[in-house]
Amino acid sequence: MTTVVLERVFRMGSIELPDPAPDLEPPVKALRLYSAQYPHLRRATLSEPRTEGTRVVYEVEKPPVQTKG
Repeated sequence: MTTVVLERVFRMGSIELPDPAPDLEPPVKALRLYSAQYPHLRRATLSEPRTEGTRVVYEVEKPPVQTKG
């Protein structure tokens, strides 16, 4: 029997970011490691994972726009 480890990928529109820390749980903590390059990821959330071949893809959901008032 062969075990296949699925690769985690974070997708922001057309940009795919490889998982910088595959063992870090929950996945949103691994996504936060990209916040230096992408500041909006500090408050972003992730969609439910989808399997695409040998990858698990998480869509990055942008935080809601906040207005004062």
